[in-house]
Amino acid sequence: MIRDNLRRLNVPECDRSDVVQEILFSAWRTVEAGGFHASERLPLNEAVRRWLYVVTWHHTTHYRERQRQWERGRASYTHPATDGYIPPPFGRVEALLSLRGLELIDAALRDVVADSALGYTAVEIAAGRGQNPNTIQGRLARGRARLRRALRLKNAPTLLAIRSTLASMSPLRQLNSYG
Repeated sequence: MIRDNLRRLNVPECDRSDVVQEILFSAWRTVEAGGFHASERLPLNEAVRRWLYVVTWHHTTHYRERQRQWERGRASYTHPATDGYIPPPFGRVEALLSLRGLELIDAALRDVVADSALGYTAVEIAAGRGQNPNTIQGRLARGRARLRRALRLKNAPTLLAIRSTLASMSPLRQLNSYG
């Protein structure tokens, strides 16, 4: 009966067992504390059924509120520039190598290239710094060229070399198993 009520109240199947457990535990505590009083004009089965429906409805509203709070909290963990996107492993390795090359270029160029990598346009970067967009566009072009040159001088591996190295390695689950 409780599961049917949860289905009618649109609680997802994956959460129903947990909510049923909370409902039964709460009902048990209420009965032990003397909080359940059956109406004399209703049969006991009908009174228990109605009371459990109210308890189910009450727990469903609390479940939905906790779910909304969790969704709001989860939304605050993603960076607005990435929109929750997580790059594939090859992209992360390449990005890490590129970030190491950023240390080798001038601070003014580094900031512009970093802002551009976060998804901001030259116009947005210029507005945030109070500068001309053409100046920012020039710094962006110079910064990217110097970054390419710095990566070449450091003999940073190419994306193809990274992929072939990772493909030849053992899977991570084998590397992390300690017996």
